[in-house]
Amino acid sequence: MIDLGLENRRAIVSGAGNIPERAGHGRHTTLQLARAGARLACIDVDAGRAESIADEARALGAEAHPIIADMTESKQVDRAIAEAVGVLGGIDVCVDIIGGARWNKVQDVTPEDWAWSIQNNLTQVFLFFQAVSRQMIVQGTGGSLVALASVDGTVAAAYHAPYGAAKAGMISLAKTFAYELGRHGIRVNIVAPGNVGNGNDDQPEGIWGTDEHNPLAPPRAVDIANAAIFLSSDLAARITGQTLIVDGGATIRQAWSITPETLHLYGGSQAG
Repeated sequence: MIDLGLENRRAIVSGAGNIPERAGHGRHTTLQLARAGARLACIDVDAGRAESIADEARALGAEAHPIIADMTESKQVDRAIAEAVGVLGGIDVCVDIIGGARWNKVQDVTPEDWAWSIQNNLTQVFLFFQAVSRQMIVQGTGGSLVALASVDGTVAAAYHAPYGAAKAGMISLAKTFAYELGRHGIRVNIVAPGNVGNGNDDQPEGIWGTDEHNPLAPPRAVDIANAAIFLSSDLAARITGQTLIVDGGATIRQAWSITPETLHLYGGSQAG
């Protein structure tokens, strides 16, 4: 059996609670960390959500502590990290889930929408990573920082431009943190989900290529969580500054409409 190296690791998930109308990245990531044996600090702005996910993690046999904080505010971030260190004794792993989009045409995006999107998708990651990395440097034992961006940070983000710009900023930010913190044994990586929507974990296994967007299959929230767990684990011990795209292949689509049926137009063969 492969050892992920997460047993008894002190892990923080920012945005750990489950919002029913959302994909559930925080919940899935927290529970996967619990299954891997991590000790958990479950941060959420909503007390009920923080308590609920901590209860779920405990039901799996994990140590889990709910922490209530608005992670878009610097003072609350510092307080939440101090509370996490107080209950866990330190930090080895952190995963940031928080984010959200506001939709509009580029000519109609308001300054308020822009500011909100940058604050909730980029600034909060900076504040979180900064506070956690300070703690990890003091500890002197390295660690892993992971945040969820989006494929919209790598391609166009039509009708939600501020969100795409913020996610692209996250990808750059992670590279800079990784470069500066590598000497402390701290790894920093990004998971970029595709269109998970509001959750699709009921998809049957073994069914592929069912839509025009995902050559393999649409990604599920649990797939995103598994990517975050991988990057947090010892299996990724020499991986830093990277963005792992989990999108069922949506962003690898070709620019041309070549299909098996149209191969003959390009001098190819339809055989096989």
